[in-house]
This record gives sequence, C-alpha cells and structure tokens, in this order.
Amino acid sequence: MGSTPRIIDEEAGLHLMAGFGGTTFDEELKQIVRDFRVGGVVLFRRNITGPEQLKLLLDEAQDYARSVLGRGLLVAVDQEGGPVQRMAPPFTQLPSARSLASGGPDSVAEWASRAASDLKRMGIGINLAPVLDIVEGQCGSFMEERSLGADPERVGLLGALWIETLQNLGISATAKHYPGLGQAELDPHHFAPVIRWRDAAARDKDLLPFRKAVEAGVHCFMTSHALYPDLDPQWPATLSAVVNRKWLRDRLGFGGVLFSDDMDMAAVCERYSREEMVRQGMLASIDFFLLCQHSENIPPFHEALARGIRDDAALAETHRESLARVARLFRLHGIDVAG
Repeated sequence: MGSTPRIIDEEAGLHLMAGFGGTTFDEELKQIVRDFRVGGVVLFRRNITGPEQLKLLLDEAQDYARSVLGRGLLVAVDQEGGPVQRMAPPFTQLPSARSLASGGPDSVAEWASRAASDLKRMGIGINLAPVLDIVEGQCGSFMEERSLGADPERVGLLGALWIETLQNLGISATAKHYPGLGQAELDPHHFAPVIRWRDAAARDKDLLPFRKAVEAGVHCFMTSHALYPDLDPQWPATLSAVVNRKWLRDRLGFGGVLFSDDMDMAAVCERYSREEMVRQGMLASIDFFLLCQHSENIPPFHEALARGIRDDAALAETHRESLARVARLFRLHGIDVAG
C-alpha cells in the first residue's frame, strides 16, 4: 500500500534545508518548521550576532522541532574562512582557503579544529566546507581565495585532511562545488556558468579532489549550478542524473548525502520551473534542496516536491532511496528519523 498524502507531505519537507530571516526564534521560523517540516536550516550572517544569541536561537528551534515534529533539525553553515564565513567575531575568524594552503597540512588541521570547536559549541552539525574547486590563481577569479590552489593532488590532500579533522570532531564536512567550479568566469549567484574541459585529463584533474573526499569518508557533497556539456549538454550539474548518479555515485562511489547549492540562485531559479527543479533534482539523487534567500519560495517548492513524490512513480522511488541516506546523516548527529 502506498503512503498517504499526509505522510508524503510530511516526508517531503525532509528534503528541504531552509534559510530564514532574523536573529530570534520568531514566527517566520516557527512556520517554516511547523508547516513544511523541513529537514534543517542554513545559517547566514543575518542570523548571528554573537554566541549567546545564536545558542539561544538554536536551542529554542530544536526544542520546538522536537515538540512539533518529533525530531530535531540539522543545522548547517558556510564556515569556510576568508571571504565566506558566516560567524563574525567573537567567533574564530578563519584564514582563507588559499592562505591555509600556503601554511600546509598543519595550518589546515589547526584551523579546521578551531572551526569545529565553535560549531560544536553552538549546536551546528554541518559545515558547508571545504571548497575543492581547482583555481589556477588567475587574478580576479571570484573563487580564488576560496580555493586550496591549482594542484589537484595538493587540493585533494589538504581537502581530505580538512574533512577528516572536522568529522573526527563531530562536524559533518561538505565537499563542494562538485564537479568543479574553479574554471567558472561567472558567479552562479547571478549567472549560469558553462564549463568546458579541454579533454578527459582536464576533467579528471577537476574531479580528483572530489575522489579524494569520497576516499576520506566525507559525509556530504554539494553540487555546482554550472553546466558541463562534456558530461550533460542539457542540465546543469545540480539537475543532472549523469553528473550525480553516473559520475558521483556510480564512478566515484559516493553513498552519502548530496546537497544542492542554493536553489534561489539565478543560475537555476531564473531558468527552470519549480517542477523542473524538483523532478530533475530528485532524479539526479539530490537529498536536500537548499532554499536560502527568499522564504516565500519555500511553500511553492514544498508543494511541487510533495506533489511530485505523490504523483510520479520515479520520484517516489528516488524519495525512498534518499530517505535512507538522509536518516543516516540525522543519526550521525543523534537525531532519530525513520528511513
């Protein structure tokens, strides 16, 4: 017997990681948790003023989720260092990935440990880091300071160390932006980049750090919104079954949780309908769709997701597969979810 619509609606929200406004546990966040039963939340600078405020916000959100959902929430943040770290002073301010790479393995391990300490103390379980994109070091690249460098072997080594350090301290790491955003000239927040590899060797160079991340046991991956016509000429990586199922899961052997990049970015939200994003994303084995910037997009996205799982047998099957991966990640963070 199939699941009832009510159960599907409740389960659909598990595939959403939501951003929100404000620094307190207010009615907006209550509604996101209560009405859409989201799997978790993503924090930004707009949500954080200091340790006491953030701890209170997350404690109240978790207490509420446990009371209305019967489970807690996953909490994620981009704490890469340099230009992308959401937790301002007095939290530890991390050097950029490029600076960490110049300091070598000891520097990566030391600063990853400091980040893990801050996150653990606040009740944040997922760091949306490290960036494993290969950047040649050209001046002006929007990814330059976020990258560990141009040598794929070294990026793979340092990235694996970053991942292992975080995860040994109880923080899930996230390898991003698969399958490599380092060559992009356009920022997917605003445009739809197209990345063309010169040949198979260039492709394998970009993929090598992600392969090393899988070997290191990374819990999570995050997709790129760029188009890679050498792999899939039709769909960007986030929405491509070829990129994610064939290459990431089958060829690289990744069995963990796959995050989309933010679905509010122009590279996808201005090019595809919600129904297309949901269907292609689920078929591509996305486990969590991130909706970070516009909370008004959560209700229609949730509706499209629930309707797709109810009405499309292929999506219902990918949903069931995904629930098992999602449940494993929840359990890693002490949260019991059937799957």
